[in-house]
Amino acid sequence: MKKLFASLIFIFSSFLLFAQNAERQMLIPHTVYVGDTAQLHIFFSAKNDFFKTDETSHKGNQTIELSTEGFERPLDNSLYSVKQILLSKTGTGNDKQLRYELVIIFVPWTTGNIKFPPFKLDKTFSVIPSEITIDSIFNAPKVSKKFAENKGPLLIPGTTYRILFKLLFHAIILILIITALCKWKTISIKYKNYRLKRLYKKNRRHTVSILLRIKGAVQADKVKAERIQRVMRHYLTVRFGYNFNRSGASEIWTGFETIFQGLLSEKKEEAVEELISLFTRTDFIRYSANASFEKKEIYSITDRLIEIINILETPAEKISQEDN
Repeated sequence: MKKLFASLIFIFSSFLLFAQNAERQMLIPHTVYVGDTAQLHIFFSAKNDFFKTDETSHKGNQTIELSTEGFERPLDNSLYSVKQILLSKTGTGNDKQLRYELVIIFVPWTTGNIKFPPFKLDKTFSVIPSEITIDSIFNAPKVSKKFAENKGPLLIPGTTYRILFKLLFHAIILILIITALCKWKTISIKYKNYRLKRLYKKNRRHTVSILLRIKGAVQADKVKAERIQRVMRHYLTVRFGYNFNRSGASEIWTGFETIFQGLLSEKKEEAVEELISLFTRTDFIRYSANASFEKKEIYSITDRLIEIINILETPAEKISQEDN
């Protein structure tokens, strides 16, 4: 009698233990078809701490991965394939029991009802999954083949004006690019002329500046004569694109004839002739033993060279107007 009573108590306590295992379970997605990867989430409470385990495959501080060997019976691979089993600790309940979540990730291979074997977490505690249903793809709700009516796009107030402005802006940019490509040669020539004008202006300003410094410098006459020749030869070379650095005073005129092909205006011809005479005078000062500039001659030479530079820089049409 006592043995029978003890057996009844054991069976009843075991029934209560298993009854508390699966408090709630959830299938994700709610509707599963053959070949889908699904997750069965089982929520339960227990006093046991199942994280005191030798499992080394941890997914985090509150999640561990379990082996499929935990199922109490062999799995039927013709019905499903279990990919992964995860156990998570979700907190502590009011009854001071630990709350857990067991996740079985699987792929079903048949329709109908499926029931996984109980999963044993330790010697005294097992989780009993409830039965789940795998639907047939033929039972899936039919999608309407009717197309929705065409509706205009919903626009925020003011968007239309912004779109029109952007289209106009891009159209203007495109027109400018096409115009630039069509007139590339003209633009290129204008750019080169602009660079040349800047170069000539800088060359003229630099030469005049040095001549003014030579004019007031305290140096020997031979040094001043050499500096005048060097700066003027450099000016002529840069301005006319002809190498005057190695041309003697008598060869200066030949250089201008080569450049202008006899098209120099009368005023510029006179300026070149005077420039040659000044080159001859400075050559004499440089190479004669006792030669020197007369009193205030250096002032008149530098001033006249600046005037000659201004004449050479003046456009031919402007000189003809002044002569008339």
